Amino acid sequence: MRAFLAAVLTASVFVPLTSAPEAAAATLPTGFQEQVVYSGLTNPTNIEFSPDGRVFVAEKSGLIKVFDSLADPTPDVFADLRTNVHDQWDRGLLGMALAPGFPTNPWVYVLYSYDALPGGTAPKWNDVCADANNGTCIVTGRLSRLQANGNQMTGAEQVLITDWCQQYPSHSIGDLHFGADGALYASSGDGASFNATDYGQFSNPCGDPPSAAGTSLSPPTAEGGALRAQDIRTTADPTGLNGTIIRIDPATGAALPTNPNFGSADANARRIVAYGMRNPFRFTIKPGTSEVWSGEVGWNTYEEINRLQNPVASTIGNYGWPCIEGPSPQGGYDGANLNLCEPMYGATPAVPNVQPYYSWNHGSKVVAGESCPSGSSSSSGVAFYPDSGPYPAAYRGAMFFSDFSRDCIWAMMPATAGGLPSTSNIITFAAGAANPVDLAIGPGSELYYVDIGSGGNNTGTVRRIRYYAGNQPPVAAITTNRTSGGTPLAVTFDGSTSSDADPADQGLLKYQWDFTNDGTYEATTAVASYTYTTPGTYTARLRVTDTLGVTNDKTVTITAGNDAPTAIIDSPASSFTWAVGNQISFTGHATDPQQGTLPASALSWTTILHHCSSPGVCHEHPMQTFNGVAGGTLTAPDHEYPSYLEFRMTATDSGGLTSTTSVNVQPKTVDLTFVSNPAGLNLTVGATSQTAPFTRTVIQGSTNTVSAPTPQLVNNVPAAFSTWSDSGAQTHVITAPATDTTYTASYTSSCVDTFGYVCSAAPRAFVPADGTVLPLTGDDNLGQISLPFGFKFYGTTYNSAWVDTNGRLSFANQGASTTAHGPIPSTATPNSSVYAYWTDLVVDGSASVRTATIGSAPNRQFVVEWRNAYQYGFTSRRINAEAILYENGDVVTNYSGIDNTAEAGASSTVGIENAAGTVGIQYSNNTSALQNGMGVLFKAPGGGEEPPPVTGTVTGTVTNQGTGAPVAGATVTLTPGGASKTTAANGTYTFTNVAAGAYTVTASVGSGGQCGGGGASAPVTVAAGSTTVNLALTQGADAFGYTCADGTRAFIDGDTPLTLTGDDNIVQLTTPFPVKLYGTSYTSVWVDTNGKASFVNPGAANADHTTLPTTAAPNATVYPFWSDLVVDGQSSVRTATTGAAPNRAYVIEWRNVYLYGNLSRRLTFEAVFYENGDIAFAYKDLDNAFEQGSNATVGIENSAGTVAYQYANNQPVLVSGNGVLFHPPA
Repeated sequence: MRAFLAAVLTASVFVPLTSAPEAAAATLPTGFQEQVVYSGLTNPTNIEFSPDGRVFVAEKSGLIKVFDSLADPTPDVFADLRTNVHDQWDRGLLGMALAPGFPTNPWVYVLYSYDALPGGTAPKWNDVCADANNGTCIVTGRLSRLQANGNQMTGAEQVLITDWCQQYPSHSIGDLHFGADGALYASSGDGASFNATDYGQFSNPCGDPPSAAGTSLSPPTAEGGALRAQDIRTTADPTGLNGTIIRIDPATGAALPTNPNFGSADANARRIVAYGMRNPFRFTIKPGTSEVWSGEVGWNTYEEINRLQNPVASTIGNYGWPCIEGPSPQGGYDGANLNLCEPMYGATPAVPNVQPYYSWNHGSKVVAGESCPSGSSSSSGVAFYPDSGPYPAAYRGAMFFSDFSRDCIWAMMPATAGGLPSTSNIITFAAGAANPVDLAIGPGSELYYVDIGSGGNNTGTVRRIRYYAGNQPPVAAITTNRTSGGTPLAVTFDGSTSSDADPADQGLLKYQWDFTNDGTYEATTAVASYTYTTPGTYTARLRVTDTLGVTNDKTVTITAGNDAPTAIIDSPASSFTWAVGNQISFTGHATDPQQGTLPASALSWTTILHHCSSPGVCHEHPMQTFNGVAGGTLTAPDHEYPSYLEFRMTATDSGGLTSTTSVNVQPKTVDLTFVSNPAGLNLTVGATSQTAPFTRTVIQGSTNTVSAPTPQLVNNVPAAFSTWSDSGAQTHVITAPATDTTYTASYTSSCVDTFGYVCSAAPRAFVPADGTVLPLTGDDNLGQISLPFGFKFYGTTYNSAWVDTNGRLSFANQGASTTAHGPIPSTATPNSSVYAYWTDLVVDGSASVRTATIGSAPNRQFVVEWRNAYQYGFTSRRINAEAILYENGDVVTNYSGIDNTAEAGASSTVGIENAAGTVGIQYSNNTSALQNGMGVLFKAPGGGEEPPPVTGTVTGTVTNQGTGAPVAGATVTLTPGGASKTTAANGTYTFTNVAAGAYTVTASVGSGGQCGGGGASAPVTVAAGSTTVNLALTQGADAFGYTCADGTRAFIDGDTPLTLTGDDNIVQLTTPFPVKLYGTSYTSVWVDTNGKASFVNPGAANADHTTLPTTAAPNATVYPFWSDLVVDGQSSVRTATTGAAPNRAYVIEWRNVYLYGNLSRRLTFEAVFYENGDIAFAYKDLDNAFEQGSNATVGIENSAGTVAYQYANNQPVLVSGNGVLFHPPA
């Protein structure tokens, strides 16, 4: 077999000639090898393969080159669009596609930055904007088609669309692809500032609403800048195409009649099939489908892979930008309180967005432990591997994606054959890839990528990655002591760094040197010398051969009789520093041994911005080129810090030899400190929010958007933004000064209105309304009730009220239930209301609306309770909310059953409002400000002191669950309030003077109160009189005999991702050995996303955790963290088997999963099953009470649901680095 493979490989290996320096080859999986197909390109951006074997390569400048084959090292110029293309910073010719059936259908499609103002004619700037990043270098985007006649364009460029107003020099246009149905798809960026929160305040040159071009826009009504990506939602003005994917007729550029918005009167609105994108620089069509998969370049936090599943669906997908970045609200735009963004926030937003299929955080590795860096990111390529090809079977259907900043390519593999790429099954495919900006599957079903090069100078390449199932070819490498000089020229060639991945070939490569490329080999050693006596340019070739006769060649160009020049930069010096807007002069010269001082025409300059996520972790943005000059000036750009400028000069002599030198110059920086008054509030600077006080280092003269989000809670009371110390608006732009400066945002309490009501929040027991169940059920229903006393509200006394299923109590008939909550006060109905929890609620068979009257005159309280109602569309989001009317005119709202941020008010309004809707207090609106047992008091003016509370007594006995004996010395707590008692010798405890309401009683014994006794809790409703609550601790052992021990425990990582993602999903697995639980051995386990593993099919994932034991499913289950959890693109569920029989361990790990409704509440935990019958849980990354178990059940349970060891239930007792061991009886 090796001999056969050797013959095949000898014929197929090809490495073309090259004279330009190349980046090192990437690190690849075993069996793969990277090869340079084309080199000597100048900033290539796109590659397309023709069925006739030709290959088209687009260069950023506007040149399109065509190679006759993969073996052709010398291209023809197909088209020269440089006059039309604006090639500066990230603008240029970026997209290209060949028509289906090419070359019979002879069209080449191009997408580029058009060097003209909107409505203007190119060239406007000639690639030389003095300061392309100051918001004044305005260009547009153009999509055209070019007719091919052989290797040349024939006829005139046919323009299909000119649009895409681009104010800033990045996020311009993107990619082109044809769908299987013949439709042409094009992508584009927002064209907005990439330094600041841009809503059109920077002169608004694109004329976005609500003001004319040249007029700066302001929140909340602004629709410019990055908000152009949401333009299709604003129908009052013509629709732009920024931040969209369009689907058009390739012959006309018009929308196709099957497009979802084809009935619109707006031509651009008809074209759009996806919007809300920052910079979908690259996309692809999944083979065999119409699905569009795009790579989205994010701001400072997330990169995305987005999936447009059906481009002709009736609804156009909104992918969220700029209001959303990755899976979360974008801090800069959220803080600006923009009308276009606010409806996109909250647990059930009025304007939902499509969540990314996958997103990766700039600060995190895509694959744990990989060599690819983190800290900076820019998504730069997407390609699907076909269902057949030479790559191993695991790659079939895989999605390759790349990151230009990290120089890496990954493969997202399907978890099952024929399935979608799995976000839990990603491998590092090419670490150290060379500047990838385009991925494509080319001839032979191999992955090709475009290397844009580094700063120009003909360093760009096209590379392919080939797989060798057997013998791998060697890789030739050459170093020399010199490549030019006068004759005689003695050169030492060293091929000893040539390599071969096959162990059988290590140290056994054979070397052949042909120093003049005449077919004669003059040397056969790894290191050889040769003297050139005749002036000229020579190609020296090294051929290396492995033990099976497979060869690989490498060449180097030698110039005899000519010495390379020496390039020298005279200014600026490396010690020079700059501020934004400074004019930086640069000068240089070059000397040559043969020509002396070279003329200015022999010099070329490239200026490069190095954008860094942290010092030393940077990527390049070429800014501007200056050809044929000895010097010039550059306007220092506006950019985030850390970043710096590089001036790179190349000198070329008459013989074509070059010398390149460069100098880096650092910016002048300044520290800006941001303070809130009162302290500890969140402020937003640029892309991110942070708790004040904090300091940001920025470049002097840079543009920085600052925002003071409002309202915010101060001691559980809302506070509203008042003023900035620089007198700026709530959201405004700071131009960084030359000296360190402090900016203070001041807030005042918003929990007061002009009528005189004042609100405050404090712990309060929830008072259940157990008097009357109202005949009020279903969705959006309203009912009138009589009040037990005249209630004075905003100066008017009322004797009846209208109760709405949607969490609202009104004192005037509003005519109908009101579903859509909003900010208050508002003259729009409803008015004259107490908004206990105003949102779209449903009262189903598990819920009710209730009332009760407590106390006696003149201190009565009337309670209206919405018990266990759920948020429309989310039956698991249930809430207990109440409004309490006091006879003295006070109002209290209170809550219980809050399990996540969605239920804590992320999509509801809480407050009070007068009859006209002109005066009111908004405690919260779409803010997760509510807490269990934290009541909000709306104190009426002149209401006097609150009436004395109704109190009662809670008493009981704590016993051992296994023996029934009383437990002395147990700690019993009552929450909310935190009162604590210790049990007497007979196990009893008593709480007196407990305010009426709903509480939880918890008993525990020992360290942590969990193992050795603890975890017992029960709810109690306190009223006048005495209530008994007895608790049974799992002290020592459960009824079966399991014992428990907790403490420090090493975490064992899972290594095999499961095909288990999303919410409330489950998968069946076979265990590697029989697992024993409560005396029964099992060989199958059902693992679900909600943190549990069942050994009897539970039938569903069961999101609602309960106390243990319970005969309700699931049973025969271990519960390391039973709660409503979600496994998204940042998460996975994994397994591993460690050790050898009979001491194996089987690991099930839930990695970085989040608690439903709050993406920031993430945790990692595992269950480990040992062959000896022990079961262990371990935990890490627990950062708050929710992650520590305040809304989860932890324990084990038998198959009947009659015996269990409950370690914890709704108790925040879990600790990172710790764990629990359950040991069965002997």
